[in-house]
Amino acid sequence: MLSRRQALARVLGLGVATAAPSLLRTSAATGRPHQAPPPSPAPLPAATSAPAGSAAVMPADALQPVIRPRADWAGERPVRGELVPEDDVRFLLVHHTASTNDYGPDQVAEQIQGFYAFHTGPEKGWPDVAYNFFVDRYGGIWEGRQGSLAGPVRGDATGGSQGFAQLCSLIGNFQEGPVTAEQQASLTQLLAWLAERHGIDTTPGATITFVSRGSNKWPAGQQVTAHTIAGHRDMSLTSCPGDQAYALVPETLPAGATMLRAEAAAGTSTTTTTVTVPPATTAPAAAPATLGADTLPAGSDLAAGPAGPPADDNLSTILLVGGAGAGVLAVLAGIRGRLRRRGGDHPGVPPASPDGP
Repeated sequence: MLSRRQALARVLGLGVATAAPSLLRTSAATGRPHQAPPPSPAPLPAATSAPAGSAAVMPADALQPVIRPRADWAGERPVRGELVPEDDVRFLLVHHTASTNDYGPDQVAEQIQGFYAFHTGPEKGWPDVAYNFFVDRYGGIWEGRQGSLAGPVRGDATGGSQGFAQLCSLIGNFQEGPVTAEQQASLTQLLAWLAERHGIDTTPGATITFVSRGSNKWPAGQQVTAHTIAGHRDMSLTSCPGDQAYALVPETLPAGATMLRAEAAAGTSTTTTTVTVPPATTAPAAAPATLGADTLPAGSDLAAGPAGPPADDNLSTILLVGGAGAGVLAVLAGIRGRLRRRGGDHPGVPPASPDGP
């Protein structure tokens, strides 16, 4: 049986001497130029230990949301260079694409194709899209960099990559508009699953320490202490993921991910109450004005546009307010249903791109 590293190496096309089932969960992700079709999909390995943010050890796939594989947006678009496994994932990094917020559900695949063209083009020269996962404004979650569903793959970012992270990017510009309720719900669920997969403590305020591999904020060799769910601006000189998304990073996202993990471990269900989650009213501390890898070149047809329509009223949220600024998103209605329905189509996401399999 292959180790996680060996299975991931197989997905990345790095070669494995002994054949074994792939760790990919979705058969639609096969047929890529740099991997052989696996005999049969199998669940991701369980987390080896329960972090402080989790009530008990559980299989990571107990929390896995519906994620559309790379093939659904990429079609025959190849990986253009070597992809490297990220052997030591210590935290999760939230980005935005700094692109338009005004796109329809049938335009998401086209949006990601645009990011691919920019990220693999002459200006960036990366082997694939920079991010491991994308979350669209309708709540759809998409595999980004090839192999990310199977296991951790090292990403890229403008300003350099300090390493030790998995990159989750919201599609849109959140310097200009708020994160939709659907998008926030899916990002919370994605972070909870990734944290369980990699044994990361998601308790609000939890931190980790590592030695940077090199970014324009943290030069190679410098010791860095970071929150376990952080924003791109914490790691590079950038305004990414935008003030309105970054406002969710310190408490809202970690608290929501922690509650989902505890609830999944306990196997309990909580009654939901519908409230409105207002957009952030106070912007975080100012950051340098440079946008990240996420910024599209001038004149792009993916340039920022007006904010889209309001969030779907069918997706309710719960807001818990506690002491010492503990107003946090705890649960987003619909997440539990998605966990129970795993494997079905996610409502509101576009069909596979026309040139997909």
